[in-house]
Amino acid sequence: MLGKVRQVLLCAGFDEAMTASVVSEESAAALSPWTAAAALQTSTPMLKGADRLRRSLIPSLLEARRVNESLGNPVIELFETARVYLPAAGGLPGEQWTLGIVSGGDYYRLKGVVEAVLAALRPGTRLEAVDTRQPLLDSVKSSEFRVQGQCLGYIGELSADGLQQAGLRSPATVAEIRMPVLVELADLIPRYAEQSPYPAIERDLNLIVDESVRWASLAETVQRAVGECLESVRYQEIYRDPKKDGAGKKRLLFSITLRSRQRTLTNEQADQIRQQVVDACHQSHGAVLLGA
Repeated sequence: MLGKVRQVLLCAGFDEAMTASVVSEESAAALSPWTAAAALQTSTPMLKGADRLRRSLIPSLLEARRVNESLGNPVIELFETARVYLPAAGGLPGEQWTLGIVSGGDYYRLKGVVEAVLAALRPGTRLEAVDTRQPLLDSVKSSEFRVQGQCLGYIGELSADGLQQAGLRSPATVAEIRMPVLVELADLIPRYAEQSPYPAIERDLNLIVDESVRWASLAETVQRAVGECLESVRYQEIYRDPKKDGAGKKRLLFSITLRSRQRTLTNEQADQIRQQVVDACHQSHGAVLLGA
């Protein structure tokens, strides 16, 4: 399973890093999405100034990125798999096997990488992104990832304060994933899936929605509205034009790919399904089709 995860990340242009499990007090306090308990402290520093067992891989990876940036390296895409140490009252700490990633790409690029990891381990797994608030991360461009009702991890672009605290000059995005959840999801036995002999047909939609509407929620509505003819729904971009659409609004551009297992879909049928999507999104999210 780990080999498959590494393969996806290496193919996506990431290099594997190895950092120390003991960090400074400042680094240990920078980010801890898994626990609010204070980091465990060693009686004697194992490295100069480092006497805390880390509760997250992200501060260490950000430091590695800072060093590479100071040396003028143009591409700094890093990941690490290691254990973090989560204090437990009256017992030994939890040693959570964790995947940490740091990238110069934006939120959507790194989210796509996580989706690629999930697709490699268990095709068809739906990744849900919900709101989160984490130190260092931008409050809008960050999320908690959930799969099948359980927390998978966190992702976010560093805020301006986060970049300053990390000593970085260029934008950075981070993600941290619970490896035990990936192990539970992994289905590495190839299975035959019958493919439809009929051609696919694609439709683009550009919906105006409130700023608070999340793509994951909208995509779920699209899936329910289309049903069995939906082969895929693909996010493209978000665009904002307050002068034309009003304050607090954004445009969500996405594509749906339709295919039937019983027949060739006509353009009229595809347009009818597209209208079903528009109606469902309007009813559930107040969405309005651009130009309608």
